[in-house]
Amino acid sequence: MIEVLCSFAVNPKPSPGVHSTISFLISLTLDYRSRRKQNTRVLVIASTSTPLVPVSAIQIDSLPVFDPSPVVFELSRWSYVQYCLLVLLLPMLAIPACITFGASDFFLHHGASVWVKANDAVFSMHNRDCDVLIFGDSTAMTGIDPDLLTALTGFRVCNIAVTNAVLAVTGTLTLDRFLAANAKPRILLFQLSPDGFEPSREAWHSTIYAEGMLEVLRHGDRAASRLLLLSHPRESAAFAGYAAGFGAWYVLRQAWFHVTHNRPEEDTILVRNGFFTPPGPARTSCTPLDTRVSLIGQQSSSFSRDLISSFQSRYAHQASVLLVNVAPIPACDGNLAAYQTELHGVTSNSLQALPITLFNDDRHYTANGSRVVSSAIAGELNTVANRTPALDDRLPVSQTVAMLHHIPPPSSYRQFGNKH
Repeated sequence: MIEVLCSFAVNPKPSPGVHSTISFLISLTLDYRSRRKQNTRVLVIASTSTPLVPVSAIQIDSLPVFDPSPVVFELSRWSYVQYCLLVLLLPMLAIPACITFGASDFFLHHGASVWVKANDAVFSMHNRDCDVLIFGDSTAMTGIDPDLLTALTGFRVCNIAVTNAVLAVTGTLTLDRFLAANAKPRILLFQLSPDGFEPSREAWHSTIYAEGMLEVLRHGDRAASRLLLLSHPRESAAFAGYAAGFGAWYVLRQAWFHVTHNRPEEDTILVRNGFFTPPGPARTSCTPLDTRVSLIGQQSSSFSRDLISSFQSRYAHQASVLLVNVAPIPACDGNLAAYQTELHGVTSNSLQALPITLFNDDRHYTANGSRVVSSAIAGELNTVANRTPALDDRLPVSQTVAMLHHIPPPSSYRQFGNKH
């Protein structure tokens, strides 16, 4: 038996607070009793102006023992099954829903970037009559201005280049669909960055592969789409996240516009005939890169030659002239010499080095940079046309040598003429 004596001072007439205090002390004692497993007696004494007298003595030996352990609710086995099914079904339903959303027209117009929109626009081109057809990666999208080429050559030029992510996932699907729906060009020109002639060009992990998956889901056949999703489960889940993320980003951009009335710079980009200049200031220095001189060998050289041979074997009958060019890169690129050595005599042109100020990143061009690149290609096209008279039926560009203006005769001449 343990007795606990508690005393405190109160008024002669105890208030309700005294009774609540007594109850609190009793609960403490109950807890103590339950922990020590012993009988306990509590003696509560209140002090007034008179000597201490006991005002409450409570024998709690017969009260139930307090159990401090947490209450555990027993769940049935079916409840556990329902919970596990819910955890599994949520992602299983969300991933297909987001994939379907990412392949929809709504996502294309309400969430996709300007790069994705430019990629997809090629599939809606029909009945085009292009003398020169440009295909390749994003160096062609941002570097070859078809309107400027037309002005400098007289050829009708179409640019249907796509991003390297689309090339990595879909190969030449875009080009094949365009050739099937439009007239054959006279000159077909491929342009790839030096990286595009490397075996790594086919590796998904080095690109934003979701852009390529989107094109397969939208324009590939159903069997190819199912095979793509089933054979790449991790990438398929990532594509679902890509679609959900860009969709949420679009909602945030719209909310920001309604609050500030300021459009993001990307929303102001105008794509003209497959060509546009990405936003961003001109660069002043190159991004540090690991040199790849040690990587040059028989494998890289043979891959680039095999790649060009495959282009020639597949598309030589689609055009009178087939050109495969390498895009210019910054002169400060650490891999410039290595790429020049590898691609020398392989591509239709030579790898050209340009000032870094003509780029807004390591591979994409500013507006001035695209004029330089387009002018160089125009010279190449004019040279090809001069060597191949059969495909050159362009109207000669009239050049103004002199202009005649009417000049009224002087007054003295008019007077002399009047005399006769």
